[in-house]
Amino acid sequence: MTDSRRAAGLLAIGLCLLAAMLEGFDIASMGVAAPKMMPALGLSKPEAGLAFSASLFGLFVGAAASGPLADRLGRRPVLLTAVIVYGLFSLLTAFVTDYGLLLTVRGLTGAGLGGAMPMLIAIASELATEKRRTVVVTSVTAGMPMGGALVGLVARTNLAQADWRLIFLVGGVAPLIMALALWLWLPETHRPVAAERVPAAGLKALFGKGRLTTTLSLWLSFAAIALVLHLFLNWLPILIVDRGFAPKQAAGISTLFNLGGAAGGVLVGLVIDRIGPRWPLAVAFAGLIAVLLALAAPDAGIGLTAVLAFAVGFLIMAGQFGLYGVGPGYYPSAVRGTGVGAAIAAGRFGSALGPMAAGELLGAGASGSQVVWFTVPVVVICAAAALVLTLWGKTAEG
Repeated sequence: MTDSRRAAGLLAIGLCLLAAMLEGFDIASMGVAAPKMMPALGLSKPEAGLAFSASLFGLFVGAAASGPLADRLGRRPVLLTAVIVYGLFSLLTAFVTDYGLLLTVRGLTGAGLGGAMPMLIAIASELATEKRRTVVVTSVTAGMPMGGALVGLVARTNLAQADWRLIFLVGGVAPLIMALALWLWLPETHRPVAAERVPAAGLKALFGKGRLTTTLSLWLSFAAIALVLHLFLNWLPILIVDRGFAPKQAAGISTLFNLGGAAGGVLVGLVIDRIGPRWPLAVAFAGLIAVLLALAAPDAGIGLTAVLAFAVGFLIMAGQFGLYGVGPGYYPSAVRGTGVGAAIAAGRFGSALGPMAAGELLGAGASGSQVVWFTVPVVVICAAAALVLTLWGKTAEG
């Protein structure tokens, strides 16, 4: 590879990382803004849970639609459209005045967000060498928790403490600027496939030639870990406030959660590229169960809670981004957008259930500790599905 091609590839990967950071900023923004936003709009906890899930159901629709479109049209135009859509509707979130409009705007924001991540994963996978594919994909997706950490820092500023709308103004304008950079410098990594060939090829790649177990275990593991991740992304600040800590402390703990996630995502990619996915994922999920049990203790002080939040973020995203890293390798290039998009759509469905379930539990009188306990069996299910995937999953070359 020439120096110019290598530089162009690194620039493209860097753009994908920045785009993932902006997606993470927006996904985490609702949870971080919630302690101020809920009283301002008069939202109950069940209503807030539905508002969180509105964008996540939109994520499901966007992820499901973007993969087949990208296999037909190319990765670049679909990614550009998705970034513009979620930037515009994130910006509009700052101006909502009632609950119904909030649900609509966040649902449309989610549709854009859902279309972006499958493209970022597919592009990063296709730009990377086979030897470094997992670490490149996990490094790009680690941009999501980095963006989540950034929104926590923004929320701690005096301006954001005074007006929650600032978070959505930043989260809306930045993606629109990013879209221009992607248009100027991001290359296309996939030659589109004729439209009439994609549906049959996609279904065959997902379920044919012994891939039924592969696809179903991939979907179940993506859905389960996303449920847990988005429950914490959206509700962790409120769970911390409900323990008696200040909103600014809760925003700081949310930042630590996301910083832990970024570190876990990159580290697991390095390890998987060296020894394969089975043991790194098993260790991540086993550790996550232990740390969740510790976090569920209701009498933890602010220092211990901060350490445990960092560890939970580290292990959740090590598991999720490890799955993201290995997922593209189970589908041939011609239908990789379809395969990755379908898996992420399954994850988005799980991500929508998490905040909604937490809202209903809290609305029914459950404590924050009981909500954390609720996530443990979900992680067990995820670990079992990941084990099946790594034992019997059929790769693109298989």
